[in-house]
Amino acid sequence: MWLISKYGFYSTVCKPEDDAEHTVTIRARVKNDLVALKKKFLPHLSKISADEGTDYKYRAKASQADFAIALLRMALDINYDNFKDAVADRQGMARSNLYHEFWDTLYQLQTSKTDFCQNTMPDTDMETPGEVAYGGILFDGKRRILLRKPTDEFDGYAWTFAKGRVKNRETAQQTAIREVLEETGYHAEIIGVVPGTFQGGTGSNEYFLMRPTGKPGPFDESETEAVKWAPQDKAVKLIGMTRNEAGRDRDLQVLLAAVAAYSKQ
Repeated sequence: MWLISKYGFYSTVCKPEDDAEHTVTIRARVKNDLVALKKKFLPHLSKISADEGTDYKYRAKASQADFAIALLRMALDINYDNFKDAVADRQGMARSNLYHEFWDTLYQLQTSKTDFCQNTMPDTDMETPGEVAYGGILFDGKRRILLRKPTDEFDGYAWTFAKGRVKNRETAQQTAIREVLEETGYHAEIIGVVPGTFQGGTGSNEYFLMRPTGKPGPFDESETEAVKWAPQDKAVKLIGMTRNEAGRDRDLQVLLAAVAAYSKQ
C-alpha cells in the first residue's frame, strides 16, 4: 500500500514475520516522514531503523489495529481543498512538485489507451442476498463505543455491534433501538445515521448513531455474554479478534464510518 499525505510518503507491507504477529512494516525514504507519522497519528509506532541497502532506507512496525486507527485519524485530519497546496504549505514546494510529477504519471490511467485494469472486478453492482438488518453504534460521554460479545462467540464473532432484522412492521429506527436494548441492555436514543450500507456474510446492514439513556438493564444472555465500552483504538483491536473475516471487515468499516460521522455531531 502506498500512502501519500501532506506529512509524508509511505509504503506499507505485510512481511512474513508480520503475518504471524498481526503487524505491518511501514517504510519511508525520508526519516522525518516516519517521525511525523508517529507524532501526529501513530504514537505506538516502533523504533525507526535504517538500512542503506534497501529501496526504502527507513522503516518501522506497528500493529494492524494501530495502523487502521492511524488511517482513520489521517482521514479526519483532511481540511484542505487542494492536496498539492497543502503539501507545499507543510513540506515546501520541492516536495509538492515531486508529488505533482507522480500525479502527472498516474494521469495516464485516465488518458492512455493502454488497459491498466485487466485484473480488476467488473463494473457491476454486486449485492449479497438477504434482508437488511438494522443496528446501533452507541457513544458515551467519553467518546467510547459500546461493543457486545456474542454468546460462545457465535459465528466466529469476538466483539461486534447490536443489530437485527425487522419484526412486526417496525421502522428501521425502532428495530435498531430494540436490538440494542435486547443485546446490550441499554436504552438508547438515535442522534444520527452512519452513512452507507454495509455488506456482511448473509445480507446488508445499516446503522444509527446512538447515545445511552439511563442505566443499563439485563440483556438477552442467549445472544450476548458480555458488553464493553471501549475507546476507539481498543475497539479496533477487539473487533479485529473476530474470526469471521467478512463480519470482521464489515464491523471495522462500520466503526470507522461511525467515528467519522460522530465527530461531525
